Amino acid sequence: MAISVERDSPNYQDMTADAEEAVIEALRDLARWLYRQLEREYEYLTSDEAVDEAIIANEYTFTETGRRFG
Repeated sequence: MAISVERDSPNYQDMTADAEEAVIEALRDLARWLYRQLEREYEYLTSDEAVDEAIIANEYTFTETGRRFG
């Protein structure tokens, strides 16, 4: 992930010395947190429990060979 930090100041003030690193680290922390949330959601949605719930809720039926029926 590439991050570029610039300051758009109406009076042309420069950024503080550690501002760029602080913003970059905050954005990377956010990206890691979002990725972990997506991983957890994917793991749940593809779990046996979630698949079983979806089959029951949608009243899916299957043949003995595993093909969807009805």
